[in-house]
Amino acid sequence: MRHAVQRKNFYLDEGKIQRARRILGTKTETETVTRALDLVIFRKEILASLEKVRGKGGIAPGK
Repeated sequence: MRHAVQRKNFYLDEGKIQRARRILGTKTETETVTRALDLVIFRKEILASLEKVRGKGGIAPGK
C-alpha cells in the first residue's frame, strides 16, 4: 500500500518529542512522529479485534 507523503508544519511540545524519541529509540523527529502514529493506529486495530472476540470464550489459566 502506497501513501502520499506531505510536508507539514506543527507546533509540538519539544519535551514530548524527546521523551518519545528515547522511548521509541528513533533517531529523527520525523521517524519519532511516524512511529508514534503507527502505534496509535495499531492500538485501534488491537482494540477493534478484542471487541470482536469479547464474550466468545475465556482464556484458560496457564500452568
